Amino acid sequence: MREEAVRLLKRFTETPGASGNEDRVREAYHEELRALSGHRFATDHTGGVLCSRESDSPDGPRVMVTAHMDEVGFMVQNVTKHGYLEFVPLGGWWSHTVLAQGVTVVTQSGALIPGCVASIPPHQLGEGAAAKVMELDKMAIDVGAESREQAMEAFGIQLGDSIVPATPFQALQHPDRFLAKAFDNRVGMALLTQTMQNLAGEALANQLLGVATVQEELGCRGAVTAAALAKPQVAIVLEGPPADDAPGMNREGAQGALGEGAQIRVMDPRALSSKRLVDFVICQAKDAGIAHQVTVRRSGGTDASSFHLHDLGVPSVVLGVPVRYIHSHHGILDIRDYLETLKLIEVVVRALDAEATASLTKFIG
Repeated sequence: MREEAVRLLKRFTETPGASGNEDRVREAYHEELRALSGHRFATDHTGGVLCSRESDSPDGPRVMVTAHMDEVGFMVQNVTKHGYLEFVPLGGWWSHTVLAQGVTVVTQSGALIPGCVASIPPHQLGEGAAAKVMELDKMAIDVGAESREQAMEAFGIQLGDSIVPATPFQALQHPDRFLAKAFDNRVGMALLTQTMQNLAGEALANQLLGVATVQEELGCRGAVTAAALAKPQVAIVLEGPPADDAPGMNREGAQGALGEGAQIRVMDPRALSSKRLVDFVICQAKDAGIAHQVTVRRSGGTDASSFHLHDLGVPSVVLGVPVRYIHSHHGILDIRDYLETLKLIEVVVRALDAEATASLTKFIG
């Protein structure tokens, strides 16, 4: 299980897929699951993917496990006459983390063009400039081009091409910790894929739906169309949420510490998880002896913000693997947290029969 988890994390994190350009991630998800017997695929009109399976309980509740395919990145907004790329962000970035970092431009033809964000050496900074934060719209990317014509005609770069961090998946010295880009949310994609694989031959008392969404980083847009396609009765949203145990954070109050297990999110400003579902998940975790940490967030948001408002409402909960330094070029996670989260997902899915699901939305009588 651990080796498969590492393999999937490597594959998904190293696959480029900024918001609106999730094609390669979608292809990887389909490739991983298409050989499973009795599984079918459908897509919504924004590119989200639904993987469903022949059910032992065709009238059972529709239980959706879901993750978003996109990562934070950039888009080419202009090419200067000297061949530099000006860009706009796709998702939330802190400009402090962007200067001098390596990037990959994904062209419309599918070519991957390496480059880096230009930065001025400290020796050449004007007085006081080093103390200021440079805004993203003042930055440019250097792909080695000598002119606009070379960048666009010879390199094939066009306006609207997406740009992602250039960071390989790496094992750290700690045997359980790994570094990569895009753990938000390729950790969710790996969990989703492995959940569908692990439960493929198992009889369930529900209809299991594996949904991969698009454009979460631009406001949870793909979850709206994916909900219309999947019509879930319960939503388990998988994420790579921010860890809060890094330097400069309140370690004593950490609710997303590496090595402490699966994270169960009660709320963030955009979604209040179903209390009954949260209690159900916590109960399952305790009964199964699964390491977990409960979190209440003052900021952020996930696809749960769209899913929980679908139709008459969908009981939703967010389960995640804490990741240090998300929305940057480098994130760090602990594979033990991943494996505990995977166990929790599977335990919860198995327990969501008709009675348990109905209890989530029975408010009177």
